[in-house]
Amino acid sequence: LCVVHNAALYEHDDALSMDADHLRRVLEVNVVAPLVLNRLARNTSPSPVGTVEHVMAVGIPQSLTEQFSLQPAAPFNGADAAPDVGSQFFLRAVAGEDQLRLRVAFALSQIFVVSQLGIPESSRTAYSDPKTAVAGHLNLLSTHAFGNFRTLLEAVTKSPAMGRYLDMVNNRAFNGAGTRIDPNENYAREMLQLFTLGIPKLNLDGTVQVDTVTGKTKLAYTEEQVQAFASALSGWTWKAAACPAKGGTIATPDYTQPMMPCNANHDERSQQLLRGVSTTEGGTAAAHLQQALDNVFNDPNVPPFISKQLIQHLVTSNPTPAYVKRVATVFKLDANGERGNLMSVVRAILEDDEARGAQPPLALRPGFGHLRSPALFITNVVRWLEPTLDLSKDPGLRLSTWSKSMGQWVPRAPSVFSYYPPNAPAPDTDGLLGPEFAILDTATVTARANFVHEFLFSSLAVNAGITVDYNLLPSDDAALVASLGRYWLHGTMAPALEQRLLSALADPDAGAVLRKKKLALYLTSLSPSFQVQR
Repeated sequence: LCVVHNAALYEHDDALSMDADHLRRVLEVNVVAPLVLNRLARNTSPSPVGTVEHVMAVGIPQSLTEQFSLQPAAPFNGADAAPDVGSQFFLRAVAGEDQLRLRVAFALSQIFVVSQLGIPESSRTAYSDPKTAVAGHLNLLSTHAFGNFRTLLEAVTKSPAMGRYLDMVNNRAFNGAGTRIDPNENYAREMLQLFTLGIPKLNLDGTVQVDTVTGKTKLAYTEEQVQAFASALSGWTWKAAACPAKGGTIATPDYTQPMMPCNANHDERSQQLLRGVSTTEGGTAAAHLQQALDNVFNDPNVPPFISKQLIQHLVTSNPTPAYVKRVATVFKLDANGERGNLMSVVRAILEDDEARGAQPPLALRPGFGHLRSPALFITNVVRWLEPTLDLSKDPGLRLSTWSKSMGQWVPRAPSVFSYYPPNAPAPDTDGLLGPEFAILDTATVTARANFVHEFLFSSLAVNAGITVDYNLLPSDDAALVASLGRYWLHGTMAPALEQRLLSALADPDAGAVLRKKKLALYLTSLSPSFQVQR
């Protein structure tokens, strides 16, 4: 399992010996529909199998339209009496219908990071601050998942959770004595580096721009511009009845409403931002915020920077420059003339030929796909088994605990760089990226195996309120393996893996029918073909 990625790269060498017609039929019947569904929201109905058939019947564009039209699930609840937010997340991931919205919101949460670990408790509020804060942040991302990126960026910038996490709340241009001071640069820096631009200047296809004279990488912004954005964004604080006096702060957090501007604490001077654009002299905190966000939103780096990260989360860690360019072009200007339309961007990502395995054939692209993060790994295992959930036992909490043991404790990223950096390399490969591999080690690999074993063979899942009816799986060995190949591996099961499963099930020690079903599930879910989503 430590070499799961490399194993996956070479599981499909047999495809090289297929004749063209055979390969085409394999791709059409076993890959195109199931794999496309895997890219969309393969679990959008109570029956995942029914969802596969529905997608094949109505087509990919219509399936996406249906997902975009679904009503959002109930908001995450930040009240003290509510379950842990991570528990709520997994319950929604396993049982909810709006899977594509949740998947995109989860991807955005790993770009616009707010960690519950970075929100301190406060005795000043009626609710637990960390839970209320992160619940509100996830609701914000879910609300704007299919909206406009500019609107999302403004909502994040005014978010009280983000204000606390990255020090924008009570960020003043004057101290208590009324003397001018330099505002905190934390939010401004991360907004530029992590939320919008990245560090290097990018071409539309996501490749790095290099100075032809010096040979050095061109930078997307300067330190002076970070300071300028910090000043332009100064003067915001918790929502309250009135602003404090110049140099003062509001101490009582309010995580239920966007932050409010207080001009007395804002740097009203003109600031030079990106591309020679400056804010107006004597402007208000609200006006300067609009100017600053308009400026960064219209920067050429935003389309490729955001598009590539969304592709990495939704489809593959190593998109080709051409794939990035096609999506970034839609981000830049969609068919309706709108810049930053995330619904159009998500559609472009999931409908692209590269995502669907058509350019070139999936089986011939060893670098395609990505290691399933713990949250996606757990969700896929559980949801495909169509469990019955006893909400009184808080099943989501057990799933959240399992995810934590694998290195992804939702929503408690260890830093503003999320659970793993988007540019982390895949081990033992020639330049391939594998962000999720940054949290894969001996301990977390073992945790993955333990999760599957405990879920299938022990009483822990039942005790946590998760009951599976294994009668839904075929009892015949060959039919069982074929079903797992189609619905669990989306048509990517290699003949070698198929033979290993059949041999294991034919072994006299495999046991009775129920144990054989669980054994097949165990071996399949721990195979490279399942661990690496392709």
